[in-house]
Amino acid sequence: MAMAGGALLALALAGCETVSKEQCQAGDWVALGRADGSVGHPAARIENIMKDCGRHGITPDPQAYYAGWQEGVQIYCTPMNGYNLGRNGTTKSNICPPALVGPFDYAYQLGFRLWSARNEVQQLEGRVRSLESQIDRDRFTLNTTDCNGVRPEDRDNCRNTRERTRDRIEDARFEIQDLRWRIMQKQQELQATEIAVNAEAARVIPGYGR
Repeated sequence: MAMAGGALLALALAGCETVSKEQCQAGDWVALGRADGSVGHPAARIENIMKDCGRHGITPDPQAYYAGWQEGVQIYCTPMNGYNLGRNGTTKSNICPPALVGPFDYAYQLGFRLWSARNEVQQLEGRVRSLESQIDRDRFTLNTTDCNGVRPEDRDNCRNTRERTRDRIEDARFEIQDLRWRIMQKQQELQATEIAVNAEAARVIPGYGR
């Protein structure tokens, strides 16, 4: 039991590690810092790396890591990356230095504006699909429920249930009609947003559209 518990603890620790034993042994702290910075990890991540590598008897080089991390920040904080993060609805990191944060944030907001417009359409379409599934389930319930086959004392309750089910189907149909009208409106707004965002992105983001 003690050995099993130790193995489980080792697995749990491995699952929480910031870096693997192999990465610690490789000792390429510049490359590790560059990789972390390029995806938006903060420089303080080195603290966890030092703890993880310390368990394997390896001491990282914080200066080399930080030098690589600064290179990674230059990759992460480009306007193009900010735009792509926003367009995908990804939360941005706050690691960008003052010299880069303005263009990065502006491009991020452009991309996020596009993601928000698309997300509104997708949310409405998802609601329509949910209501259509609900209608199918309720229809199945109506088709498979025969109140004449239940005990006399339960028939009133059965009939009330069927009536509520019919009402729910009717309500869902009306809501679907309204949603489809709203979807058409949002799709038109999305098209206008795409045109405006693409034009502005082409103006302010180096390399956009190439």
